[in-house]
Amino acid sequence: MRIFKNEKALRPEYMPEHLPYRENHLRKLKLYFSQFIEEPGSICPKVIMIGKTGTGKTVTARKFGMEINEKYGNKNLKYVHVYCYSKRTLFSVLKDIAQQLGVALPKRGFSISDMMQLLLDTLEEKNLYIIVTLDDVFHLTDVSEEEQLSDFIKFSEEMYHKTGKYRIGMILISQDSRFLERLDRSARSLLGNVKIEFEPYTKDQIYVILEQRAREALREDAYDDDILQMIADVAGADEERGAEGHRGDARFALDVLWQAAKLAELDGSSRITPEHVREALKHSVPGIPVEYLEGLSLHKKLFLLAIVRALKARKNQAYVPFGIVEETYNIICEQYGERPRKHTQLWEYLRELKRLGIVETRLSGKGMRGRTTLISISTVNISIPAEPLEGLERILEDLIRRDMT
Repeated sequence: MRIFKNEKALRPEYMPEHLPYRENHLRKLKLYFSQFIEEPGSICPKVIMIGKTGTGKTVTARKFGMEINEKYGNKNLKYVHVYCYSKRTLFSVLKDIAQQLGVALPKRGFSISDMMQLLLDTLEEKNLYIIVTLDDVFHLTDVSEEEQLSDFIKFSEEMYHKTGKYRIGMILISQDSRFLERLDRSARSLLGNVKIEFEPYTKDQIYVILEQRAREALREDAYDDDILQMIADVAGADEERGAEGHRGDARFALDVLWQAAKLAELDGSSRITPEHVREALKHSVPGIPVEYLEGLSLHKKLFLLAIVRALKARKNQAYVPFGIVEETYNIICEQYGERPRKHTQLWEYLRELKRLGIVETRLSGKGMRGRTTLISISTVNISIPAEPLEGLERILEDLIRRDMT
């Protein structure tokens, strides 16, 4: 059964028509380069883009570059994007730039200075101006390469002194600003301090991104809002826990949705279920450490077991209401001969389980009477060769028996 209608829409290389929550960042980028675009050679713009993985830096730069090449690519201005995680020396960076500009290169015998001169000559002969993005630029500041990045930053200034024109604008993308410490003083001065900061995406923002891409990638009847919310709750940053791990990472969220859709197809299912998402998470994030579970008090384990069983009883629902979990907890306590804890104590258990990253919660929306808290398991990869909820249930049952002996 096909789940996808356009699988590419969930892949990292896909370029969406709109960039939710990054349009302002794109406008800033255009503003900083506006004079270089309108009067090529007049200035040498350099912009640093900072943010954690999956916060939209690369797609924003590529969107900017796509618009540049579509509007000016047949004239004298071109955009070049270099991925430094695969091009980790200045020589390979220069070679990649030259190849993207269609420059024929000798197979061997060129030094870095030769490559710089070749690039300079090419830009002069063709009267070209380029905007170069060095993505994950921190890879160029390994001990052996720190001077090379400084040399590249100075390169455009040297071209100006030789020709009277600035031929290269520059965008440097990094997860943080530490790479700047590896540059020499003159390179840092030339680079300036123009930064565009990319904050981690919130849960709500991740949901909107998933909704946009799902419409393009998946059959309309192959998923529902709960599936997207379930992934957003795991991947989005929130006030309580900030953006640790994968939180705030849209790339991770899209990968989970893609994997869940693949698993649904492998199962011959007509739609993505919560269990497909949980299975995808097993392969996408570090799971719940068993020592986290071992460290829980007996009744926290019983309460977590209630969440698991309530979810298992509602296989096609990603979340269950707090009241259903409480009822299940009371039944489990009777089963184990334990006196149930009070309602307020269970709320404290829920807060602790959420803080540990074991569960996710959200408030109910349309279709439910009143406002209630909905609960789901966030990740369940505990190195077990079983279905996620079933494996987690067995581990909890074993730990509870151990506690009671």
